[in-house]
Amino acid sequence: MRIGFDAHILAPEHHKYHPEIAAYTKELLRHLLEANTGDTFVVFFDARTPPSEAAEFTGRTGVEIRHFPFTQYRAYLPFFYSHMLVSAFLSAAKLDVFHSPEGLIPYLYLGNIIATFHWVPLGERGTNVFLKTWMLGARVGFTALVRKATRILLRREGDKKLLCDVHRYPESRAIVLHCEDLGEVDWAKHTADVLAVYRDVVEQSKKGWLSRLPRPRFPRLPRGASAKWGLRRKPGTKAAK
Repeated sequence: MRIGFDAHILAPEHHKYHPEIAAYTKELLRHLLEANTGDTFVVFFDARTPPSEAAEFTGRTGVEIRHFPFTQYRAYLPFFYSHMLVSAFLSAAKLDVFHSPEGLIPYLYLGNIIATFHWVPLGERGTNVFLKTWMLGARVGFTALVRKATRILLRREGDKKLLCDVHRYPESRAIVLHCEDLGEVDWAKHTADVLAVYRDVVEQSKKGWLSRLPRPRFPRLPRGASAKWGLRRKPGTKAAK
């Protein structure tokens, strides 16, 4: 698999930088790479990420480092143009799945998206704050936005209930990983659970792609061709009309 991993929250200048989520993101990436057995991780950093933050991930087998080149200007860009740039950047990486541990959902990206929500807005007022601060200044409906995510990972059962009951996100696509306290994560289990979600999303995507392939249509033989070419029908079958 080619797994895109969003690590641009590691840049302290990032507009939604949160030390706890940044620490979680770095620790998750570290454990995912240690558990890697042949997949390729495409790690996306902010262009302003300090070299010290990215140093331990650079030059490792199965790791590609890329930098979002326009993040410092994104606050000045219209919403759809900003998402268009992010989506084009991700599409060029030819990913099987993209995971954002901070909850980014590129609205125009057509690939598989996994987003981790560390909290879920309670209602209309909370939704507006969530969109403004965590979704690149989005003004689209929250329900429409979250439905772009193939899976949403949550830390608490209460958040799943809120996401599914209030915001109508499909329950089968909301997954609770039970890591309410980010300072006390069972990293072996948590890493295995996240990898299992990656594989499930990619496998389901491939099945869906195969089911969308057109069925082959074979031409019918002209009348009289069976007798002319010595073909015989099986007993009990009818000739095509």
